[in-house]
Amino acid sequence: MFAKATSSFVKQIESSGDLIPVNSLNDSDKLQLLSLVTKRNKGWFWQKPKYHPSSFSLQDILTGDTPIKPAVTESVFLKYESKFGDRVGASTETQIANFSFSLEGQDSEALESSFGNLKKQEFDLHQLLKIAEKRTIRLDHSFVQQTCERRNYILCVINEKVITSQKCSISEHLQIEEKCGGALGLKTKILKVSANDDGTISKDTDIVLEIPPCTVIAYSVTELFINQNGQFELCLLSEKCGGFDKVLLGRKEKNYASIVCSPLSCVDGANKSQHCVVKTDDPGETSLSILKPAIEEAKQQLQPFIELSEEKCQQLFKFYCEFLYHEDVISLLENVLDELSSAEQPNLMGLQELESTQAQKVKDLLQILGYSCPDEDRSSKNKDVTTPELFTAAFYLFSALDGMSEESLAVLGICCEIQILPTLCYVINNISDDGMLHVDHPDLLPLKEEDNFYVAQRLFALSDICLERKESSINVVIGKQPGMLPVLLCIVLQGFATLSGIKSSTSNLNLQA
Repeated sequence: MFAKATSSFVKQIESSGDLIPVNSLNDSDKLQLLSLVTKRNKGWFWQKPKYHPSSFSLQDILTGDTPIKPAVTESVFLKYESKFGDRVGASTETQIANFSFSLEGQDSEALESSFGNLKKQEFDLHQLLKIAEKRTIRLDHSFVQQTCERRNYILCVINEKVITSQKCSISEHLQIEEKCGGALGLKTKILKVSANDDGTISKDTDIVLEIPPCTVIAYSVTELFINQNGQFELCLLSEKCGGFDKVLLGRKEKNYASIVCSPLSCVDGANKSQHCVVKTDDPGETSLSILKPAIEEAKQQLQPFIELSEEKCQQLFKFYCEFLYHEDVISLLENVLDELSSAEQPNLMGLQELESTQAQKVKDLLQILGYSCPDEDRSSKNKDVTTPELFTAAFYLFSALDGMSEESLAVLGICCEIQILPTLCYVINNISDDGMLHVDHPDLLPLKEEDNFYVAQRLFALSDICLERKESSINVVIGKQPGMLPVLLCIVLQGFATLSGIKSSTSNLNLQA
């Protein structure tokens, strides 16, 4: 919930800037100026880099004992307040792709988001540049060595942070009920962030989390490039990326590969993806058939699921469907499975911030995959031998879900409830080059029902795919330069089809490019 509030804050004020939202209250104390943060460039093209605060500062890894004391300035950053008044029966119309749909909110509660007066602290970068000219990194420091050994990790130093100046509270309210076209309901949680000068909290809210003053809610970093002699550079321009020199320390037995940053970079091995964003030379729309290579690759990445028993697949499918309404759980599992797929010990601290029922479901899912949490009963540990490929497949699917919007996840949840996944999988697997499907095909019969078609249309629209129904056909086309969204939707639908045993998506389909 804290992560959702800080992420929303950063998106509101700086959607494409340098600020990084803080994911956990536990990290606030670690996020001091000049503290070290590791940045991990992810393997799948749609993933954003992950930042992990450490308990070390730049001072800890520098040669020499002279303390670093650059000048720090503190200033009023802004007053963040966003209010949406009570609304009952309000309606709004939104156009996505080439068609419109309406949302009718019923009994919506007031939504208020306010961190109050925020302050920004930053150090004098010019002084730090002078330090970099005179001091070197201790290459024998255990934190430096371990970071260097881990693939795609970069060392960064915190150069500024945004902190609260007063007590705040975060609560999650009852869900809003919306109507999708006909009688179907879509439930969405409301997050409320309130700041109070006197520390009092409104009685009409269900308090979940209180944030004390001086809590870090966002920060920015400067990447370090570390040379083989210990000298380091501050990467001040966006084109300059951090990392480690190729021949660091001259240890041939170690894999000290140079790290190269790229917003669409891929890593070697199982995580490598050849199909990045959807691009086309056509200035208009294009058929969904352009995604056939990505769909075929998704089938290969999800192959380990097919080797599981039917019972385990159904259990996993049930958990995936339940987690569609819990973004925090999806993000947590994306991180945990990322570490497990890399044969690392997973960080399970995030379980403490989940409701007990959700935390237990996360543990149950991990146990199905073959990992038992340290506090679980060893006698119930899964006896099957788990392959890294299974963790990678689960990570692949959760990562795609993590890249989708909250509304897309909620609508996907409705698709699971009304059981139209087989129809949606038929659509993405059998689309022709002209983007047309015959409306009378047996697998498309569910879309003849108005409510079913509306939900499917809305799900596709949220991924910039236009689904249109005509007298004799259903047309599916992709909007102009949609980026990664259509690919993510196809990956998720393919994954859900594999787990739920939908034969039409795993049989010999017309997937010729």
